Amino acid sequence: MGDNPRPMADLDPRAIAARLGIEVDGVPEEELTNRLLATLVERNELLRKLTRIQRSISHRAPLQEVLDAITAGAGELLGDEVVGLRLLDPADHDWMVLRSNSGLSADVSKVLERAPVGEGAGGLAIKENRLVIVNNYQTDPQRFQALADEGLQAAMAAPVYEYGELAGSLVVASYVENRVYSPIEQETLLAFAEHASLALTDARTVERLREAQHSKDMFFAMASHELKTPLTVIMGTLRTIEKHHKALSEHLREEMLSSAYERGRELKDLIDRLLQGARAELAGMTKEVNLPDLIERVVRGFDATRLEVGPVPEQIVETDDLAVYEILGVFLENAFKHSADGTPIRVNTKVDDGIAEIAVANQGSLPTNLDASEIFQPFQRGVDTETSGVGLGLYIAARLADAINGKVAAEPHNGEIAFVLRFPIDDTVVARMQSNN
Repeated sequence: MGDNPRPMADLDPRAIAARLGIEVDGVPEEELTNRLLATLVERNELLRKLTRIQRSISHRAPLQEVLDAITAGAGELLGDEVVGLRLLDPADHDWMVLRSNSGLSADVSKVLERAPVGEGAGGLAIKENRLVIVNNYQTDPQRFQALADEGLQAAMAAPVYEYGELAGSLVVASYVENRVYSPIEQETLLAFAEHASLALTDARTVERLREAQHSKDMFFAMASHELKTPLTVIMGTLRTIEKHHKALSEHLREEMLSSAYERGRELKDLIDRLLQGARAELAGMTKEVNLPDLIERVVRGFDATRLEVGPVPEQIVETDDLAVYEILGVFLENAFKHSADGTPIRVNTKVDDGIAEIAVANQGSLPTNLDASEIFQPFQRGVDTETSGVGLGLYIAARLADAINGKVAAEPHNGEIAFVLRFPIDDTVVARMQSNN
């Protein structure tokens, strides 16, 4: 009544055993039942161990602790004497490092601490990205000689991933002669390898979240400081004028008001930077724009006596013109701030092979404590910098460039430093313009 009756085949021990990969042909009933019970107990133990590992991952246990639990659990459940977890060397993916192991002597562990990809069952699993089974380790061409010398007979390895990318392998190995890995044991190793992948991915996710939180906290602390500093000066100045204006000379009042005004400009500039940072999330609204007109709009308002604007190709480009405008504005502000009065600031533009390149160059060099890549990171300011600011301008420029599929670079050369924006232009626009001409 209601549910359909369960098929009798599902209750047949031979049918259940066959589904579990157990050999049933010619096996007496009693022996088959014993094998089936042993397999079910083994699977239950696998589930118990994996559940414990899952709990450790979800509770954010230290990564090494989780990986050690995986290697120990795989060894206990499969009954093999040696288990190892190898990960690709972050500095060189042609090499792998031993991250966790059980059953290896101290001497062998030291020998196997770092090895080339492709060596051993684990190295082959990484190289070929598949489950690898070595039934005769003594004669296998990819064997680790140190393990072969100790009498290792068989090994099995499964790939391990991080964010879906190959990251290493989990290996079990035995000194028992004629060791054969059954389909169930292969599934067991794959299950442990999958949990190692989950642990690595989860740990990297947590690390990224912590880095993001750190950056966020750092941003708020720095921005708060930079906002409060000029605001405190402005309020203090106005309060002094309010209370003592009769005792202050006209000249001193003018100086104080001028100082408050300059601080107000600093405050406005920082707020503009914060708004630009928010806009970087929304960049990407493209339209056709005339490149000479865009450059003319960018340089308008800057000190023309110092600007040397080179020829701009007559080119229609399809891009987010506001993003380009803001990036080049950051470059120009930076050039005026960090170069001596009266020295030239050059703006050069070219278009080549579908790429527009605009460079803003001034006399000077990179800060002594930063290299060309670090200067585009948030909150990076040279140790010898005398100008105010929180160190967000170039970072925001880099983010805006990413949003239009472009790149920014700092390129020092012959006593000058050039900040360069390169971004792709739509080939169809170029072709249409050429056909119109």
